[in-house]
Amino acid sequence: MSELASFKDLLLYDYQKEFWNERGRGARYRLTRAGVKFFEEKMGEDIKDLNKIKAFLINNKFIEDVETQDEEVSFSMKVKGCCMKNIKERFDKDNIQPLSCPIANVFMYCFELNTGLAPELLPIKEEEGACKITLAKMATSDVVK
Repeated sequence: MSELASFKDLLLYDYQKEFWNERGRGARYRLTRAGVKFFEEKMGEDIKDLNKIKAFLINNKFIEDVETQDEEVSFSMKVKGCCMKNIKERFDKDNIQPLSCPIANVFMYCFELNTGLAPELLPIKEEEGACKITLAKMATSDVVK
């Protein structure tokens, strides 16, 4: 990794860590759109299409692959080969959950555009060398009955 890339990773980590130090877990609700503007500008209307987001992320080497699973009360992703992995590893080293993930955020934004519901990012877990990202769907009480 180049010095510049290492610096950028550490800087992204430091910003989230300092926000965590100030606000705790509540900070995660302030970072749901971090990174979305970039994808919105690059993808235009395609940002509303889950399959086009997957293709964009893979084709532009943000990730190697992603498997998604849409369930009644959650939407989960297994992200392999993510460009944000170094930052996630810094959080793991300090026993802190990342507050935000731009990859998760673009999927959350797509979901929100298509349903009008604002999902919540649950703690990011490691599974078989990949990030297991789960979004809890926010809906009416009918969904959880």
